[in-house]
Amino acid sequence: MTEDLGFEEIIRSLRRSRVRTEIIMYLYKIYPRASYPAEIARNTGIDPTNILGGLRGMGTRFDASNSLVEQGVVEKIERGKTTYYRLTERGKMLIESMKS
Repeated sequence: MTEDLGFEEIIRSLRRSRVRTEIIMYLYKIYPRASYPAEIARNTGIDPTNILGGLRGMGTRFDASNSLVEQGVVEKIERGKTTYYRLTERGKMLIESMKS
C-alpha cells in the first residue's frame, strides 16, 4: 500500500476512472460498513470484473498501482472465504475534502 501518495494524485487517479470513482462513492455512502465485490457491482451497476479491477488492479486495463487498495483509500478484509472491502479513514477524509 502506498501511504505516501498525496490526495492530489489519488484525486487525479479517480478522475481517470469512473469505475474507481463509483466504487469509492458507494463505499463512502455505506461507511463504516464493508461490502463484497458482487454487492458493490449490484449497487453501482458496474460489471463485477471491473469492480475487482478498480479495487485491486487487473492486467493492463486496471493498473494495480492505481487500485483503491494500493492507494490506501480502501481496505481488504478477509472473513473466512469471503473478502470484503471498506473505505479507510484516509479514504473518508479524501471524499470529505472533495465535497468541501
